[in-house]
Order: sequence, then C-alpha cells, then structure tokens
Amino acid sequence: MIYKLKSKRPGSPYAPSWDISLGSYQWEDSEKIKTIKEFLLSKEEEILKLEVNRDAGTGLGEESVTTRYGRYNVFGLGEECPEINNLFKFIQKSYLEFIKEDDTILLPLKIVCWYNIIRKGQEIKEHSHGAGEIIYLSGNVHLDNYDSVTRYVERGMDCCMPNIAGGLTIFPSYVSHSVAEWQNDYPRLSLAFDLYIDIQPYYPSADDDGHPITFMNFDILNQLADPRN
Repeated sequence: MIYKLKSKRPGSPYAPSWDISLGSYQWEDSEKIKTIKEFLLSKEEEILKLEVNRDAGTGLGEESVTTRYGRYNVFGLGEECPEINNLFKFIQKSYLEFIKEDDTILLPLKIVCWYNIIRKGQEIKEHSHGAGEIIYLSGNVHLDNYDSVTRYVERGMDCCMPNIAGGLTIFPSYVSHSVAEWQNDYPRLSLAFDLYIDIQPYYPSADDDGHPITFMNFDILNQLADPRN
C-alpha cells in the first residue's frame, strides 16, 4: 500500500510542491522475524568491533551498531542465519509491488543494509539517507511490535508509520525521518537499507564501501515470477 506526502496545489509561481510516495508492506512470518531479531542481537558485540563510521545524523554514538553502517551488509549474513534470505526475498517482492503501484520503471539495483539497536533513553534524530542527484530508494524493517512510530517528514508535513514486527516502509532516500526517545527497558531493533541504481554513473563499482549485494535485475525478476520460487 502506498501513502502520500503531498502538498497542496501551488498558489503562486514560486510556491513549493511535492508528491512523495511511501510504501508500506507486511511480512507475516513471525517465527522468522523473531529468529532474525535474536540473531542480530547476538551479533551486536561482533559488529561493534568493526571500524566506526559516521552516525549519518542519527545522533547515536560510537557504541551503537548504527555507526558501523557500510562496514558490513546484513544480507551478507544469510549463511549464518538463513531466515535473512527469506526477508531479502520479501523486500524484493515488496519493491516490485511498490514500483508497480507507483508506476515507475524497474531498474538494476544493489542494496546496502545495516541494523539499529536503541535502548531506553535513546532516540534516532531526524535524518535522511542522501539528497544528491543520483539517490533512489531506502527502507526500514522492524523486528518486533514496538510502541513507537517512525515519523517521515517533508517541509512540516508528516506521516507516522507504526513500528510493527515485519513492517517494511520504502521511501525516497531524501525523505527525513526520526524515532522519538525509546522509553522501554528492552531494546528496539530495526533494519535500514539503501537501494542504488547499478548503472554508471549511479553506482560505478561493486567494490565501493557498504559491501553491496545485487538486489534486482531482469534475471531476478524472472526468478521471482517463477511459481516454484
């Protein structure tokens, strides 16, 4: 399903306008979601040993796994946790549903994915995943039912998505988003990812930072369309 952040019709030649699509999808396999959450929690100490990257405006410090984004790829961990491969396929299918509903074209893509853990007293400050001329789409997936929302905002207009187990939101990478201070004693886990167009000059090298993995092309489209898959 697509939600909209859409401006009113401009009343002057210089008034801003926007029409932003946010895709919302639900993975229903609660046991696999739980397994992924427990696996990623168990990997936290290992991930924290990786070199610190930036916090990308989230406000989370060096002791957060968020600041190791780009040093690994969650979807490269499928051999250790096969359920991650099932989630990957769900996101691929959701992406296809999103571009069909939003009437945009399929593109060859790579994906970079990391995860976030916030604990009591922490928040994810308003930030975006990029704003350049070649950015594309990003997404968030939540790994339990949390009494929180992710707030997506454009020039004061917002859309708040509930954080539920298996809930996926796909959004243009430039859209700012945030999560309010977490008030519970247990941790809140989510995945975040960026999709990059796999055509020069959009994504010139498969060896670039982030450990990119091929996400979509016409061969993958045909495989996903095969009823045996």
